[in-house]
Amino acid sequence: MNQPIKKKDILDLKIVDLSFHGKGIAKFDHYTIFVDDGIPGQKVKARINRAKKSYAEASIVRILEKSDFEIVPPCKYHDYCGGCKHQNIPYAFQLKFFHQQITELYRRLGGFSEVTVNEVIGSENIYHYRNKMEFSFSPHRWLITGFEEEKPKDFALGLRAPGNFWKSIDLDQCLIAPEESAKVMELVRNFALAHHLTPYDQHQHQGFLRHLMIRKGFNTGQLMVNIVTAQNTPEIFQPLVHQILQEFPDITSIMHTVATNKSGTTIPEIQNLLYGRDFIEDKLGALIYKISAASFFQTNTKMAETLYEEVRKTAAIQKHENVWDLYCGTGSIGLFVAPHARSVTGIEVLKEAVHDAVINARNNHITNVEFLHGNLDTLFEKQPELPANLPKPDVLIVDPPRGGLHPKLVAQIISLAPRRIVYVSCNPATQVRDIKMLYDGGNYQIDSIQPVDMFPHTPHIEVVTGISKR
Repeated sequence: MNQPIKKKDILDLKIVDLSFHGKGIAKFDHYTIFVDDGIPGQKVKARINRAKKSYAEASIVRILEKSDFEIVPPCKYHDYCGGCKHQNIPYAFQLKFFHQQITELYRRLGGFSEVTVNEVIGSENIYHYRNKMEFSFSPHRWLITGFEEEKPKDFALGLRAPGNFWKSIDLDQCLIAPEESAKVMELVRNFALAHHLTPYDQHQHQGFLRHLMIRKGFNTGQLMVNIVTAQNTPEIFQPLVHQILQEFPDITSIMHTVATNKSGTTIPEIQNLLYGRDFIEDKLGALIYKISAASFFQTNTKMAETLYEEVRKTAAIQKHENVWDLYCGTGSIGLFVAPHARSVTGIEVLKEAVHDAVINARNNHITNVEFLHGNLDTLFEKQPELPANLPKPDVLIVDPPRGGLHPKLVAQIISLAPRRIVYVSCNPATQVRDIKMLYDGGNYQIDSIQPVDMFPHTPHIEVVTGISKR
C-alpha cells in the first residue's frame, strides 16, 4: 500500500474504534490512523505527527462532533494529564472496548481464531482505587494557558506531562490515588516551597526532590508517605514529619529514600525511617501481607483479591501438586494458593520483595512455601542444576512485567512441561506472543481467558489465561 498521507497533514477524521494503547482509531482509505485522546464516535480535525507505511499517529486539533456516549470527566486535569485517559468514557463502555481489544489480540496476533474471551470483571471502585501512587517533582511545570496560572512556573508536584519525561503537571488532587493523597501533596508542596527545596531536574540531573510516594493498606487503613530525594539529608524533613503527624496522627510510616540514579524510576539506595515502621500491611482474604517502600503489591487491593481468586480457580490446584510462582513479588499469589497445594516455590529478582515474601509466609503461618532470589531471564541458564533440585512443577503461575517472558525462559518452561500454566499479564500483547510460543512448542491448549479491570479509566488491563497440556 502506498503511504496516502504525510507528516503535518491536517485531516477530518471519524474515530471508529479504540486501540489497546488507549488511542482512537480512524481510517483513511483503509489506512489506519491512531489519534491521541480520540473517542469512538467523534469527528475530529487532526494533525498527523508521524506517518509510516502501514499506519500514522495524529493529535486532535479540534473536535468537530462529539461522540454520543462521551461524558464530562470529573477530574479538572483530565484534558492535560495522561494518568487516566478514559474518564470521559462511561465505565461500561471501557469494559466493552477492553473485551473487543483482547479478543482481537488473541485472534489476530496469536492466530487463536476459536477462543472465547470471558466478559471483563469490572472494578469494585472506579475512583480512589489505587493503593500506591508515585508523584514526580520537577522545576519545569507543564504550563497550560489560562489554567492555574497563579502557581509557580519553576515548581511542580504531580504526574509527568504526556510524552515529556522532564516536566510535571502540578496536581492538587488525583481521583485514582488514595484519598489522603491530596492533603499529603499539599503539606509536602507547601513545606518544599517554604524551605526552598529544589525539585530534581530530570533533564539536567540536578536538584533535590525527586518523588513523593504514597501507599495505603485499604483493608487495614495503614498509610505510608515516602519522600524520594537525590541526597541523603533526612534531617531536613523533621518539621514536615511533625506537620504530617498533626494531620494524620495514626499514620503508620514516614520514609525517606535516596536515589541517585539518572533514570526516571526510583531505585532505592538508602532508606531512612523518619517515623513509625518501615512497612505497612494489607489483607487479601485471610492473609496479611507486609509491604515495604520498594515492594511490589497489586495496585488495586479490592480487585487483587478478585484477581487472585481467578488465578486459584484457573490453576485448579490439587493437594498433591507442586506449584511454581514465577515473578512472585512479595509472594502474594503464591501464598494465596498455598493452602490448596503440596508445595509452592516462588522466584523473584527483587531481593527486598523476596525478604518480604518470606516474612509474609512466616506471619501467616504458611510452611509449604519457599521463596528464591533470581533473575528469571538468565537464572536457569546460569544455574542449570536448579530445576533438578526443586520439586517439579505440576502447575506453573507466571506474572511477568509488561515485557513478558524471555524466550529462554519460555524454552525452559516447555522443558519442565507443567500440566497446567496460569499466565497473569498486564500486557495482553506480550501475553499472547508468549502463549503462542508455548502453544506451538509445548503442545498446550488455551482453556480460559479472563480479563480483570484493575485500573479503571486507563488503557491497562490484567488478563488471567489458563493453558494445559493437549
